[in-house]
Amino acid sequence: EVNLEWMVGLDDQYGPISVNAFVGGNWMRNLYEEINISGNGFNVPFEQFINNTVTRNWGYGYSERGINSVFGSAEVGYKGFIYLTGTVRSDWFSVLNPENNNIVYPSVGGSLVFSDMINTLPSWFSFGKVRASWAQVGNVTVNPYDVNLTYSISGNTHTVNTGSYTLAGFSGGQRGATIPNPGLLPLTSTELEIGADLRFFQDRLGLDFTWYDQVTTDDILRASISEGSGFRSTFVNVGELNNTGVEILLYGTPVRGALTWDVSLNFAKNNNEVVSLIEGADELSLEEPRTRTVRIKHLVGYPYGMITGWTQKQTPDGRLVYEDDGGPVQSDEYNIIGYGVPDFTGGLENSFTWKGINLSFLIDFKSGGDIYSGTNVRLTGNGLTEISLQGREGQEPLSVTGAIQTGETADGEPIYEDFSYTMEPNEARNYWGQLSTRAGENFTYDASFIKLRQLTLGYNFPQSLIGNSPFTTISISFVGRNLWIISKNTPNIDPEASYTSNNSQGMDYFGALPVRSWGFNLRLGF
Repeated sequence: EVNLEWMVGLDDQYGPISVNAFVGGNWMRNLYEEINISGNGFNVPFEQFINNTVTRNWGYGYSERGINSVFGSAEVGYKGFIYLTGTVRSDWFSVLNPENNNIVYPSVGGSLVFSDMINTLPSWFSFGKVRASWAQVGNVTVNPYDVNLTYSISGNTHTVNTGSYTLAGFSGGQRGATIPNPGLLPLTSTELEIGADLRFFQDRLGLDFTWYDQVTTDDILRASISEGSGFRSTFVNVGELNNTGVEILLYGTPVRGALTWDVSLNFAKNNNEVVSLIEGADELSLEEPRTRTVRIKHLVGYPYGMITGWTQKQTPDGRLVYEDDGGPVQSDEYNIIGYGVPDFTGGLENSFTWKGINLSFLIDFKSGGDIYSGTNVRLTGNGLTEISLQGREGQEPLSVTGAIQTGETADGEPIYEDFSYTMEPNEARNYWGQLSTRAGENFTYDASFIKLRQLTLGYNFPQSLIGNSPFTTISISFVGRNLWIISKNTPNIDPEASYTSNNSQGMDYFGALPVRSWGFNLRLGF
């Protein structure tokens, strides 16, 4: 990646008024190219080199993208306690078609350090600042060649067989993943933010508070489409998403001296709503795991990223409906079974310093939000979870209670009767297999957690030990990451498991577990 940037600016003082302004531009080019080879099976066992493989496949990848930008900013201050800032930026993205690839976005903000303006504040009030801003940001989240239909070369010799040139969506007769959308626009995010920074008792206690209201229009998302098209998805611009929330940082130094203790607590809560989608649609399907029984959807009037799927059918008065052998009856349509985004997140960090020794640890937490576990679906369906022990020979019997449909009224409405049934072992085995595919709510869990995210123990060598060495500072530290899940509600999986790397939160399907890691750092200063 190559970036060329130029800036011309002014920073000067005119009596009580300060001015800091500049204009600039940026030229970015990113080039990616790869050649790869892979093989399956070994002709000679345990000799793991590529020429020993039975079958070999070659691959080639290439992409190039660029962004041209111009921007400007101007900040005017008065006596060091009032500031007004304005910015504007224009970007041209090469990954979009020329008629849609430009966006201009401005911002304006102001801040007031009222503690420097008011002389009558009490001595325990160290610092006070309030701020407000309105800003727009433009961005593009697609990759090169996602908006135009391109061609790739198959494994055949392309100089002989013209059929070896295939649509990118079709390769070797396989259905492709994504059909390009040439009409994609850059997304725009418009945010109003109000905040305050307050400090007390010579900065030993502080509070930073932010409230924001963000509206995103033309957000770029991958949407599922009919596979009759030969593709499975396409990128679309979504109408409008609204996010409103608060972010709070509370920090302090309860102990200061030979032993110093610093502590900070951060908290963030976000409420969001899908205001509108593409024209004529009130829902947008995103990802689904390999169980093919749930989907993440955006639904107008609901929060972003609802988990929907097959559930067990219920009577109007809420009783679960069963078949005559105790098997669960599947609902007639997908229902909402969860919400993948947490209610709030936060972290608590403590740091202790004593005679060059420093110890710190960070505890992360998340409250609310759900996760559908395809891992538990498959494990339960194959009798590999603790819950599936019910009903086996020598184990606790498996009994169900609910309702069974016995007929229909003259108007076609179902007639239900109370139902209670204790299953034989072979019936219980079928029950767990049916439950895992017909009733997704049983495998949707509260994704709240508390984790010991990081622990660090270090030592800064004093100057008396460094002596006449060429170093001015020497420090060592041991760092541990992902050390302990203190609390969770998700059996057999990590509550932060995911199925995809995009915004389809709330799904798991045999996701890789987080790694507990230990590290050692040595820092030398000259």
